[in-house]
Amino acid sequence: MIHIVIDGYNYISRTGRAGIHGDVHLDGLRRSLLEKLIGYKKQRGIRITVVFDAYNGFSLGRQRESFKGIDVVYSKEGETADDVIIELIRTKKSGMAVVSSDRAIIDEAKRYGVPFITPGRLEEMMIGSYEGKDEYDGGEARQSDKKGNPRRLPKRVRKASRVINKI
Repeated sequence: MIHIVIDGYNYISRTGRAGIHGDVHLDGLRRSLLEKLIGYKKQRGIRITVVFDAYNGFSLGRQRESFKGIDVVYSKEGETADDVIIELIRTKKSGMAVVSSDRAIIDEAKRYGVPFITPGRLEEMMIGSYEGKDEYDGGEARQSDKKGNPRRLPKRVRKASRVINKI
């Protein structure tokens, strides 16, 4: 089963939902994102975890909750959502993909061979306008002295592309 780990506030800010400040509005933005993901989860049959920075900022431990089948994790005080996501990447499970535009998370995902997509791309996929195929870029240039089919992408890139196409 595909497991998507989403950097919650990164997603909210990158998809044009930010700009409203304050706890009440932030709570509404979180809830709006989670409601949107519920339908996508049911449609695609995937597991989704959304990670947010410290909830109310006073928790000594991570808080976890389930929102209609979506796992929601709030980082503990002094810890960022990026730290939580990087920890999940390091304990990489088969079929996991990360949604973030944060450079540290993307670099860690590349290092551990975890597929990643940007929040904007996931947004496009959720509204059904995404029509690209096998556009995953592993971030490494091809070498011309390799043997084999020069038109075939490297195995790890093909594997990552398969996971992303299932999202």
